[in-house]
Amino acid sequence: MAAVRDGFVIFDNLSTKFTNLLYGRTEGDSKLINKTLDELNNLNYKHNIITNPTKAILLINQCCTLINPDDSILVSKCCQLITNLITHQHLQLEGKILTGTVEWCIQALKQGDTTVIVDVLIATDSLLRINASNTQVLLRDLLANNSPLVLLAQDIIRTDHALFATKCLEACTICTDDMKMEANILPKLNICAKIFIQYLTNDNNFEDLLHFKMVISCLQGLYNIVSQDVLFLDSNLGLLLGIIRSYMLCGVRGIDFIRPQKLLPSQLSIPESTVNTLREKKGGKVTKLRKSKTAKTGKKSETDYERTNGKAYIPASDNLGSWSDTTACSMIPKLKTSDSEFSDGESVTAAKVTYLQRKLRQAALNLFLKISKTIDKRTMFSYWSSFIPDGSPSGTHSICTCILKDPSPSTRSLALNVLLTLLSSSKLYLSQAESSEKSTAFTPFSVTLGSMVLEMHRCLRFALNENSIPVLTQVLKCLAELVQASPYHRLTPGIITKVVRSVKVFLDHKDTAVQVRALIVLGCILASEPPIPETKAILIKCSSDRDNFQGYTSGSASESKVSKEDIEYANFSTDDEESEQEPLKSTADIPWILKVCLRCLGVVVNSVGDCVTVAYSVPPLVKLESLQVLSAMARNYFTTLIAPYLLYIAKGLETSLSLTSEKYTDLRLHAGSAIDSIGQAMSLYFVNNPDRNFLSIEQGLAFWNTLLNGPLLILIENEEHSVLRAVACDCLGSISADIFERLAKDKQMLVIMALFNCSRDDESNVRGAAVRALAISVLYPSLREDSGFVVDTAQTIYRTLQDSNLTVKAKASWSLANLTSALVLNKNNPNIIEELPEKLLVDLIKVSIKGCKDNDKVKANSVRALGDLLLVLSEEQMTQEEFKRNSTEGIKSLISCSSSGSNMKVRWNSCHSLGKALKNDAIYVETHIWQKHMFDHLTNLVIGFKNFKVRISAALALSCITSRKNYGEYYFSTWRALLKALENSENMEDFSEYKHRDNLVDQVCLSIGHLATLLASGDIHILQDDVVFYCELLKSNMQRVYERVIPEKASCLATAEEHLRNLSINDLSVEQKEVLNSLIHVFNNNNI
Repeated sequence: MAAVRDGFVIFDNLSTKFTNLLYGRTEGDSKLINKTLDELNNLNYKHNIITNPTKAILLINQCCTLINPDDSILVSKCCQLITNLITHQHLQLEGKILTGTVEWCIQALKQGDTTVIVDVLIATDSLLRINASNTQVLLRDLLANNSPLVLLAQDIIRTDHALFATKCLEACTICTDDMKMEANILPKLNICAKIFIQYLTNDNNFEDLLHFKMVISCLQGLYNIVSQDVLFLDSNLGLLLGIIRSYMLCGVRGIDFIRPQKLLPSQLSIPESTVNTLREKKGGKVTKLRKSKTAKTGKKSETDYERTNGKAYIPASDNLGSWSDTTACSMIPKLKTSDSEFSDGESVTAAKVTYLQRKLRQAALNLFLKISKTIDKRTMFSYWSSFIPDGSPSGTHSICTCILKDPSPSTRSLALNVLLTLLSSSKLYLSQAESSEKSTAFTPFSVTLGSMVLEMHRCLRFALNENSIPVLTQVLKCLAELVQASPYHRLTPGIITKVVRSVKVFLDHKDTAVQVRALIVLGCILASEPPIPETKAILIKCSSDRDNFQGYTSGSASESKVSKEDIEYANFSTDDEESEQEPLKSTADIPWILKVCLRCLGVVVNSVGDCVTVAYSVPPLVKLESLQVLSAMARNYFTTLIAPYLLYIAKGLETSLSLTSEKYTDLRLHAGSAIDSIGQAMSLYFVNNPDRNFLSIEQGLAFWNTLLNGPLLILIENEEHSVLRAVACDCLGSISADIFERLAKDKQMLVIMALFNCSRDDESNVRGAAVRALAISVLYPSLREDSGFVVDTAQTIYRTLQDSNLTVKAKASWSLANLTSALVLNKNNPNIIEELPEKLLVDLIKVSIKGCKDNDKVKANSVRALGDLLLVLSEEQMTQEEFKRNSTEGIKSLISCSSSGSNMKVRWNSCHSLGKALKNDAIYVETHIWQKHMFDHLTNLVIGFKNFKVRISAALALSCITSRKNYGEYYFSTWRALLKALENSENMEDFSEYKHRDNLVDQVCLSIGHLATLLASGDIHILQDDVVFYCELLKSNMQRVYERVIPEKASCLATAEEHLRNLSINDLSVEQKEVLNSLIHVFNNNNI
C-alpha cells in the first residue's frame, strides 16, 4: 500500500512538473522532458495511481503540445506514456484533446520513422479502442484511402507494422451499445472490411505468431462491421461464411485447413416463414408458446403470469446455462501488445500457438453467431448444408466437428451456442425433414434435411460425454432445442429411444443445472407433436425395484451419484404390447419418468402401491422442472402416464402446495400450473372417452377432492402473491363438468364463492383468471340452469369488461362469448323459463358493440358474443325500440368487422356471428337498414377474398337464413355469388390457403344445397342461364362433397334433391324442365 501511495505522489509531482513547462524548444527543455517521461514510464501502472484524471488528461495534452512529431526518441516515450495511461488507468479523452492527440499520432506516423511506428500505432489503438464512443468525428480522416493507418495496414514487408495498423482499423470499427455509427461513416468501414477480407483470404502462414494475431483482429473487425452494416452483410454473406468455415476449425487436430472461398446458397424448396406480424394478415390457427411461469422474487412475477393453451415446452428455469452475445464476446479477450506472459522456450512457443489458435477459432465462431442472429433466417437456412453434416464424407468442416473435436471447452460452448441459434430460428424449415429408405438417383431436399437432423442427434449424443459441466448443460440445452424442432413422425424410428437413453443417466448428476437440463430434454420429448408410439414405449416402461433412483437422500444431492451401469434401460416390446387399450396391471409399477418426477416432489410409492412422503434434499429448480414435465405428460400422454396414477400425482401436488414458506412461491406456482394442465386434460378425456376405461369419474373426483380439501384453498387465499391466486383460479376453471356435478354441494359453493371473490381482486391478473373460470363454469349444466348464477356471472363479466387492463378485458371478452353460448343453450332448453333481465341483456349487447371497436383480442371475442346475443333475442323484445336500435347497430358492427381489418380471426368470427344472427327470424323487422349492405359484403367475401377461412365463414353465413322471405330480393344474387365462388375456389393468392380449399368447396356446395331447398318453380327461369353455365362444375364438386362430408352434414343436399323433385312442373317450359332435371341430377347421391 505504501508503494501505491508513493506512486500517487510521484505521478502527481511529475505531472505538475511537466505541465509547468511552457516551451519545449531548447535543448535543456528536451532533456527535462526526456527525463520526466522516463520517470513517468517507470511507474507501476498496474495499480491505480491517478487521483485527478483531469491532471492526467492535461499531461497528455502537454506532451502532444511540447513534443514534435518528428522527434523519434520523445515520440516513442510519449506514446508509451499515452498507452500506459489509456490502457492501464482507463483514462477517457474527449473533445479537442482526443482529436489533438490522435492527430498528433497520425503526424508522427507520417514522418515514416520505422523505429517509432509500432509505439505510435499501439498508442493510437489504445486511444481509439478505449474512447470508441468519442472517435466517430475522426473516422472520416483516419479511414481515408491515403491515411497512414490504411497504408501501413497493407504493408506486406513489415508484418508487425501491418498487424498494429490493422488493430487500429479494427478499433475504428468498434461501436458501443450506447452509440450508433453515423450513416456517412458506414461506407468508410468498407475500406477496413476490404483489408480484413484480403488478409483472411490470402495465403496463410501458420508458423508466424503475428499472422494469428492479424487474423484474430480481422475477424473481430468484421464482427464489428457486421453488427452495424446490414447491407455489407447481405452483399458479402457467402464470402463471410466461407471465411468462418475455414477458420472455425483452424488448429484442431486431424482437420486440414481449407482456403476460404465464397459459399453459395443451396437451391432448396424452403417455405416462407410465418412470423407473428404476418399472422394477422393471413389468419389461421398458430400454436402459442406456453409462457414460463416462474415466480421470481420481484414484482414482475405478480403481473407476468398469463395462462395459455400452447403445447410447446417452455422450461421452468430458462436462465440456466444460457449463453448470450456478451458471454460469447467475452470469450475473445483483447490481445495484449506484449507476450511477456510467455517465455522464449520452444515449448512455450507451441503454447502460444495453441493459445492463439483457440482465440482465432473463437473469433470465427463469434462472427458466425452474430451473423446467424442478424441475417434473415430463411437466407441463413440456405447455407445450412455448408455447416451441418448430412452423413456424407465431405462433412468434416462442420459445426458438429467443432462441438466434438475442439480441445477448448469455451470454444465448444460457443459452437454449441451457434448451433442453438441456428436451430431456434429454423424450426419451420426442419418440419419438412423426413427419412427415406428408397435409393434413387435424385435425393429430395426433405430427405437431405432428414439426414442433417439425424447427424445433429448423433453429434449431440456423442457430445454428452463431456467433462466440463457448463459445456454439458449447453449440450443438453441444444439437444432440447433439436428435439423441439424435429418431426419425429417423419423420421426413422429409434431416435427418441437413443436420446432418452443418453439423457436418462443425467437425472442423478451431481450438478443441479445438468439435472434440470436433462428434465427439460425429456419434457420437450413429451411435448413433441404429434405424439408417436416410440415416445410412449420408452417413457411408459415401468421402473423395477432395481431401477431405483437414489440420487436424492437426506444428505446433499451431490454426495450420491448413480453410475450409468446402475440405471436399468427399458426393454422394448412391440406396438401391440404397448397398446393404449391395455392399462398397466399393477398400480405399484410406475413408469420411470413419472417415478422420477414424484420422487423429486417427495413422494415414493412402495411395493404394495401406497404413497409415502419422504424428505429428500432436492434442489428447488429440479422440483420446478419436474412439475413442468408433469404438465407436458398431461397434454400428450394423459391416459398412459397420468390417468392410472392420478392419486399418486395428487399426493405430490398436495405436498408441493403445502409448502407455504416464502421461498417456495415458485414451487407452488408451478404446482398450480400442473394442476391446471391435468384438469384440462381430464376434461378432454371425459368428453372424448365415454367408456372411460382408463379413468373413472370416481377417480377424477378423488383427485379434485384431495386438492379442494385444503391445498388449493390455501393457494387462492394467499395475500402476498397475486400470481398464486391467479393460478388457483385457473385450476378451479379446469374442473370438468362431469367432476363438478358430482362434487359435494359445499365444495361447489366453495369454488363458486372463491371465484366471485377473486373477480373483485385488486390485482388485474387475478380478476382476469377468475372471470375466465366463471365463464367456463357457466357452461356446466347445473350452473347454466341456475338463473341466479347466470345473472351474477353476466354482471361480473359486464363489470370486468370496463377494466382498463387490456389483458383482463380480453379475458372478459372471451368470458362474455362463453356466457352467450350458455344463453343460446338455455334458449333451446324448454325446461328453462327464466331469461336474462332485459336491461342486462341490452347492456351486454352494448358492451359487445363497443368491444367491436376495441383491440383485436377483444374484438375477436366481442363479435362472437354479439352473434349469440342477436340469436337469443325474441320477437317480443324486438318490438321494443331499444332492442330494435341495438340489434341494428350490432349487425352493422358485425358487417364492419367482417369486411375490414387485417386480423383474419376477427373477420371469420364476424362472418360466423352474422350467420348466427341471421338464424333468428326476429331480427328481420328492419332489414331495409342493413340487408343490402350485409349481402353485398358477404357475397364479395365469398367470391374472391384472399383468406379461404373467411370465405368459408361467409358461405356459411349466407346459408343460415332459414326462410325464403328473409332473403328478400337478394336470393338470386346469393345463388350467383356462390356459383362464382365455386368457380373461384381454384384461384388463390397464397398457396398456403390450399389446405382449406376442400373445406371451402364443401361449404359452398352445402350453401347452394340450402338455397335449393328454398327454390320455387317460378325461380327456374331466372336462374336458367346460371345453372346451365355452371352445371358440370356443380356436378363434379357435389360428388366430391358427398364423398368427403359425413352424412349428417350432407343431409341438406338430400333435402334439396327431394324438394326439387316435388316442385310443380306444370308451368315450366321444356328448357326449364331440363334445367330442373339437371339440378336434381346434381344433388342426386346415386350418381356417384
